[in-house]
Amino acid sequence: MKLTNLEPLYNDILKNNKTYDVFDYRHNNIEFSVLFDVQPKPNYTLIFIKKKSDLFLELKISPDFSLNTYLGDKLAVLLKMLELSNGNTRFSTSEFFKEFNEKIPKTISQKIVSKKTLTKIYQCEEADNVFIKELRDWDQYPLLNKTVSDENREKTRLLYPDIYESIKDKNISVFYTDKPSKNFSNN
Repeated sequence: MKLTNLEPLYNDILKNNKTYDVFDYRHNNIEFSVLFDVQPKPNYTLIFIKKKSDLFLELKISPDFSLNTYLGDKLAVLLKMLELSNGNTRFSTSEFFKEFNEKIPKTISQKIVSKKTLTKIYQCEEADNVFIKELRDWDQYPLLNKTVSDENREKTRLLYPDIYESIKDKNISVFYTDKPSKNFSNN
């Protein structure tokens, strides 16, 4: 099934020099934050995060914005998120995603998923450390022969996209801590 309304959102994400967007979605009385990540290759990622729970569903979207509506084992997760008992209610993934497609925004929003939620979903290193402690330019320490890790770049891309854009082509690591500064407001 093609999620045609992801394409205008994709274009707006790129136009705004972003790598993902988060928007709200409601199915019946169930509220979700949905993260559409255009950075992973060759497919994009669509993540449904049920609000006020620890449930999430990660799906792959092909470059032509198609989604396989056969979810296999993931169907049980979706049914649990929608608070549907397996077998007691008629449910069609095709109908669900058809309704979802109609509610996809065409432009990026200003919604934010908590940094700790992002680090857990993406299984980032040191998932509880989400506050910036310092930046280290490894080029200033040539004798150490160190470079920024791909994991550190990915964590920075997810948590601090503006900083990521500024340092993505540099040999700079972001060191994280679990302790916010006194003036820091975590989202």
